[in-house]
Amino acid sequence: MVFSVVIIGELLAFILTLAPLNMASQRWNNLALISLFIQWNGLMCSAVLCLLRPFIKNYSQQFIAISSYLSILFILALLSELTFYIMQQYAITDIISATSHWEFLTHNLLIGGIISALALRYFYIQHQWRLKIEAESCTKLQLLQARIRPHFLFNSMNSIASLTRTRPDVAERITEDLAELFRMILRDNHELITWSKEKELSQRYIDIEQQRLGERLKIQWHTDTIPDNALIPALLIQPLLENAIFHGIEPEINGGSITVSGEFDSTKLKISIQNTNSKNLVHRQGNKMALSNIRERLHTHFPDNASITCHEKDDIYFAIVTMPYQHKPDE
Repeated sequence: MVFSVVIIGELLAFILTLAPLNMASQRWNNLALISLFIQWNGLMCSAVLCLLRPFIKNYSQQFIAISSYLSILFILALLSELTFYIMQQYAITDIISATSHWEFLTHNLLIGGIISALALRYFYIQHQWRLKIEAESCTKLQLLQARIRPHFLFNSMNSIASLTRTRPDVAERITEDLAELFRMILRDNHELITWSKEKELSQRYIDIEQQRLGERLKIQWHTDTIPDNALIPALLIQPLLENAIFHGIEPEINGGSITVSGEFDSTKLKISIQNTNSKNLVHRQGNKMALSNIRERLHTHFPDNASITCHEKDDIYFAIVTMPYQHKPDE
């Protein structure tokens, strides 16, 4: 914001310097004084508005706009008076030699008032645009999250239902785990969560499926290089594990294996989920909802800086997620 004020002020200084038609050699010397005066006004007005914020932020937008504009005009008048006094005291009269006191004040207030009104309008529109983007992102994340939860819940409930008659004690424990798992999901539904929480969430899901599939499901974790406080979107790994089980492990009589690997450098995380793929071509077909969902959420959280790629090699299916490294300060 301060940078924008400085740029706007300097552009105004160039306009005022270039406005006269005569090509006087003194013009570029005047640019230095005009720039100094405008930047002084711009930064002082910005500082005053920052100081006023706690006192006016709870009022209506109309009151805030009028108060801000009147405060700017007051600062402009005050600094114009001070500038005129300094220029007279130190005989810096190159610019105002033919200008009276009231002409100098009126001239500054008219120009400053017009530019200030345009600047306030620009910053207001920019602020509203930013709020709109944040609201749209929040709504989008809520919709994406809502699409995940029923899908995950139905698959988990199917696992519990299959154990209710044969192993009720295990079904009860899994139900409790599912309740705890969903409490964590609901708590972190709008934010990034730490890798340790995401891994715990995924392991709870694997434990549920392990009760249903038994020895047919084998999983290995090679993610020690990923910091526990690294931040990633909630429910990022679990849908990929669910896809791996549904399309690669469940259709096979002998099951299969899943390997979760992680790579980390100072700026980027790479998480890879590998699973043995099913030889049943019909069962391998999916609606790609999970991948599309993850891709959209990655774009929402990390625009143009994250990706998910999938490929198959030697009957091994790879899903690789790459994203910027953000972290939560250690507690």
